[in-house]
Amino acid sequence: MLLTDPPYGMAFQSNWSKSGKRHKKIIGDEKVNGDFLSECYRVAGESAVVYLFSDWKNSHDWMIEIERRGFKIRSQVIWDRLHHGMGDLKGAHSPRHDVIWMATKGRPTFTGKRPSSVIYSKRPSPSEDFGHPTCKPVDLMEQLISPWPSMSILDPFLGSGSTGVAACNLGRKFIGIEIDENYFNIAKNRIEMAVSDGGL
Repeated sequence: MLLTDPPYGMAFQSNWSKSGKRHKKIIGDEKVNGDFLSECYRVAGESAVVYLFSDWKNSHDWMIEIERRGFKIRSQVIWDRLHHGMGDLKGAHSPRHDVIWMATKGRPTFTGKRPSSVIYSKRPSPSEDFGHPTCKPVDLMEQLISPWPSMSILDPFLGSGSTGVAACNLGRKFIGIEIDENYFNIAKNRIEMAVSDGGL
């Protein structure tokens, strides 16, 4: 499984943090870049699942990138964050969701009941996000992993490590990659703690 939250390609910089200062900009967030998907397709097994997070504004660009690299789009999943974001306070709806593209290589199947295309999970607050502007909740990642048979999980944009923690909690093998040394160390510590608490 490829389960990842890549830079969306929107030059995002959050104003929210515990200290009141802005989070630093995300590396590589200047434009949509799906080059990594070609390598993911190459190393994926004959039956692989992809979950890729995206912003609504450029979700179509990501859909094209996913399919251009060989994967087949199967579903659009909506993450309801249960908390609205910022943006235009007078002329646009209050943003409360992210888009997740679900795609496959081959034809993997669920182990049990087919999951809903809407997932509810509270976005981490500034005091819970480990200093990362787009930290994902562990239970959200577990909801994406758990319907599938046991497989290795790859996250090439590890960030603060939520995917790795979820994989450990569910007893799955995990590979994570992160370019930012500070976030890498945060993720490493979180994953090691999950392992010591009884994960894989």
